[in-house]
Amino acid sequence: MSDIILLITDIRHPAVHFSPALYDHVTKDLGKPLILILNKIDLAPPALVVAWKHYLQEKFPMLQIVCFTSYPKDKSDIDMQRDDPGKVMHKKRKRGKSVAVGPLELWQACQTIVKDEVDLSGWKKKIEANVSAVESDLVSIVHNEIADTSYQQHVRYKDGIVTIGCVGYPNVGKSSLLNGLVGKKVVSVSRTPGHTKHFQTIFLTPTVKLCDCPGLVFPSKVLKQLQILCGIYPIAQVREPYSPLMYLAQRINLVKLLKLQHPAVDHNRPYQGGWSAFDICDAWAQKRGFMTARTARPDLYRAANHLLRIAVDGRLCLCFRPPAYSKTKDYWEKHVETEALWLIQHQHCRRNQAISDESESLSSSDEEIGGEDGISKCQKPTSKTSDSTTTTKEDDDQDSESENNLVSKNPFDLLDSD
Repeated sequence: MSDIILLITDIRHPAVHFSPALYDHVTKDLGKPLILILNKIDLAPPALVVAWKHYLQEKFPMLQIVCFTSYPKDKSDIDMQRDDPGKVMHKKRKRGKSVAVGPLELWQACQTIVKDEVDLSGWKKKIEANVSAVESDLVSIVHNEIADTSYQQHVRYKDGIVTIGCVGYPNVGKSSLLNGLVGKKVVSVSRTPGHTKHFQTIFLTPTVKLCDCPGLVFPSKVLKQLQILCGIYPIAQVREPYSPLMYLAQRINLVKLLKLQHPAVDHNRPYQGGWSAFDICDAWAQKRGFMTARTARPDLYRAANHLLRIAVDGRLCLCFRPPAYSKTKDYWEKHVETEALWLIQHQHCRRNQAISDESESLSSSDEEIGGEDGISKCQKPTSKTSDSTTTTKEDDDQDSESENNLVSKNPFDLLDSD
């Protein structure tokens, strides 16, 4: 059905989300173009993003790679994680209205594929309108469809429309990417893996149709602890969260990031300098006030679940590196694409800040008092207001009297009277 396939991965661990078997099937068996989306680039340093891009491009030459994020970061946040994203506690990602980074690059990749067979000028105009914070008049249509398992002969660019299909693991940001391309929320998003349940089609423009499907989990030999931290496995269904937490603690200094104090110090026990997963959960539960209902003891299970959730959300950032990245780190930090990527994120962040400031000013101006006499637009004259207040008081009195009557008619009312 799709003319172009988008394989969406999380930049923190693209090797886990990228399927070589799917790459061979799409490019060789189906003969369709495949575009790899490195999503959530705001959670990784720009140098690491560029290193992954070149590594995957070298390993899989038939790929076209686009870097994308719906929540670009500011210069201060990027500089803070430039050394190692796992050494700092990240801010919570703002999920308000913002201009995404990457739609223009995706349009260029699609334009290179379709060439002159499909008119994509409307898509480019829509991107420019979103970047300039101008509302587009194009209507996006969302359909929830039941998967059709019957065989259909694929017709390339049918009716002059290019169909772009999005595939990937759960929780890699497929729905957020669609919202970023459209410029507004048209698809429901959630941090819970598997939130999308139906096949959805969105007309970005009259000649561009986007297809979103539920997350696909391919057969893998990856450890279950890593699958949980990558967002593939729902945290709410994890029965034993201490193993993935220990996996995370072995790679990120959680004690320093969370400023934890060993529970042995609080319980006057001998402290030998070691930290286990239970010690981390105990210390975090005491710091956050997670206590059990009956015994008022630290709730270790709740603390472990909370730490895993903020890790998947990106506040505790675990980023994997491509081979030989540590040796060539200085080269990637000085790369031309690294500086360009940093500049694009910074510009988009400033633009999003201007949009949010403008929306706040507009909302506050609606609530301001107007007119020469200082009367608000929504405010009524004094006489009417006093009349309305008296009527509301009378209504309240009537309501109270009716409630007293109901109470007096209660047949069990005399049981409490002595």
